[in-house]
Amino acid sequence: MRALRLIGRGFSDTLEHLLPYTLLTLAWWLGVLLLFSAPAATVALSAMTDPRRAVNRPEWRDAVAVARDNLRRGWAVALLTVPFVLVLAANLSTYGTSESRWSLLAPLWTVLLLLALTVALSGFAITGLTNAPAPLAAKQAALLVGARPLRALALAIVTLVLVAVGGALVVPMVLFVPALIASIVNRLVLDGLGLPVVDPLTPTDERIAEEQRRAAGSRFGP
Repeated sequence: MRALRLIGRGFSDTLEHLLPYTLLTLAWWLGVLLLFSAPAATVALSAMTDPRRAVNRPEWRDAVAVARDNLRRGWAVALLTVPFVLVLAANLSTYGTSESRWSLLAPLWTVLLLLALTVALSGFAITGLTNAPAPLAAKQAALLVGARPLRALALAIVTLVLVAVGGALVVPMVLFVPALIASIVNRLVLDGLGLPVVDPLTPTDERIAEEQRRAAGSRFGP
């Protein structure tokens, strides 16, 4: 399943860059604790964990600049996506375990909550990865989720499992789980948008041609 491979690549990205991702996560927590900068910090985390930056990781001033430039845009994305998550969570919490007729809708609300969570995560990721305006990022996120609902549900479940495990162990949640989640979301979003991620270890066409010329020269040369 392609979604599982992409999730695995998100894990691989995090393991390969564990130290910078840990520092990015700590910076993200600082932005979240300041409250007003939480959405911008989330956009910056997505931008800094972009797998297309695998060779040249940005400097810290780049991360600060991204967060500063996305203060308004981050809040716009949050206002366009997060309220749906909160409303569905409130409905599920209020009526999910009650004996009223509304409790029959609990499974539907659960699915919708997972999809809404994926839309919110994808919206922040699209903003960080493509620098898209908030309305466009939210629209693209909704279209991605609508086009691949099963992949979206898998992403939401993996996210919740990581949060649960990280929260229980505390240290992983503080040090790298947010960056790991951002890496996984980035991989799925880039694939959904059709944006290629070039493996820096894969030889270019020019390198392959040069190696072929060398092989031919050694085979037929003196």
